[in-house]
Amino acid sequence: MKNAQLNYRIGNYIRSIRSKKGLTEKELANLINVSQQQISRYEKGTATVSIDRMLHILCMLNLSMDDFVENIIIPEQENLYKKMFDELKKEGTIKSLYD
Repeated sequence: MKNAQLNYRIGNYIRSIRSKKGLTEKELANLINVSQQQISRYEKGTATVSIDRMLHILCMLNLSMDDFVENIIIPEQENLYKKMFDELKKEGTIKSLYD
């Protein structure tokens, strides 16, 4: 998955959790010491969230890294594996068990 798509998924995740917690962009921004505009960029997927910043956001939203891994990383891995499998199958390198 391209960075822009991953940024978008992470941004949607942040927005969803922030909204469920009843926080505004400004309130989350104050909690992690960034501008409201930066939170907006993260949530729109137009800015990449660093690992340190993501950990800070997760902490302020009272989420564990496991939550993030389950909702973002594992689905990304599954998409990557599927794309790799499809490409290898297309090349004839492997055959599907279902063919």
